Amino acid sequence: MKIVQVQTQAEAAGAQRISDMVGEGLRARGHDVRTVFMYRKTDAYDRDPNADFVLPERPRGLPGQIRATIGLAQYLRKARPDAVITYQHYGNIFGTIGARLAGVRHIVANQSGAPHSKGVMGLLSQIDKLMGVVGLYQANVVNSGWTQAQFDSYPRSYRQRIRRIDHGVPLPGEEFDKAAARAAFGLPQNVWLAVSSGRLTPMKNQIALVGALDRLPDVHVALAGAGPEREALVAFAESHGVANRLHLVGEVLPTRIFEFLAAGDAYAFPSMTETFGLACVEAAISGLPVVASNLDVMREVLTAEDGESAALFVEADAAGMATGLADLFARPEFKARLSAAGRRLRDKYSPARMCAGYEALLLA
Repeated sequence: MKIVQVQTQAEAAGAQRISDMVGEGLRARGHDVRTVFMYRKTDAYDRDPNADFVLPERPRGLPGQIRATIGLAQYLRKARPDAVITYQHYGNIFGTIGARLAGVRHIVANQSGAPHSKGVMGLLSQIDKLMGVVGLYQANVVNSGWTQAQFDSYPRSYRQRIRRIDHGVPLPGEEFDKAAARAAFGLPQNVWLAVSSGRLTPMKNQIALVGALDRLPDVHVALAGAGPEREALVAFAESHGVANRLHLVGEVLPTRIFEFLAAGDAYAFPSMTETFGLACVEAAISGLPVVASNLDVMREVLTAEDGESAALFVEADAAGMATGLADLFARPEFKARLSAAGRRLRDKYSPARMCAGYEALLLA
């Protein structure tokens, strides 16, 4: 099949990691797959031979969104795919509209977040609800049992299109030496280092992790990612006298994420809301012991198939993160048990299993 994946923005983030794996897996099965981004946000995909961009930068206002939708429809009309896979709120809506305008009828949407009730996101959820009810896309993928449950109150005509396909998580391609990994990212040697990865945004709540440094005088924190919270994190660290123990390494390409994780002694994930937590699962399968916010979905996702937890769950604030990290560093045997359980998640979240699920939907 000829398949086009529609993403909202080009950057090194979780949703893009999923479409990378789906594209790679489907190409390995003989399909022709390209990913088109509504706009270029960073240079993360500039050298990807399978990536295209509708706009070189984020569209502004209604005129920009109309231009992006028309550009996407023109792209799809020229590409003439057999099927379209869409990702994220905007990607689902504009990708479905663009695919329909281009005459594509086989459309698979992805729900990367729970429904919202207020503001712009509430409006997008209502549009998505309508599109699913009337059948503008054939299948609607959710990535966890928790996410699927968020749609229980939706009409049956919407729910009958829902299909659960848990995210796949790639395995580390090689074993990295901790000292070499720290040197590669300019991180200090011979210190306790907690690492974390993801977009720097209020909902990812990295400020709680920076606040934890105030309670952990011997610990350093390294954050991989870019986003609007960067300056606020720096200012907060400076005002609390911990800036010398906060290390912002910037956006890390997917090809180097396991090298970055190898630099850490533990992984901290203070996110306020998730539907899966891909970055956290990557850390767990790499063997890092994890301290995660106490969310129902994280408890589901970070439980190995034998029922053992692969993380220590704490309140998503500075006190909770500090207590959790201190507990890990003080209990080597507990740290080792979490690490072993995390490695056992590899089979549960096999990229091959995920791609087979998508292929089955596309060939149905």
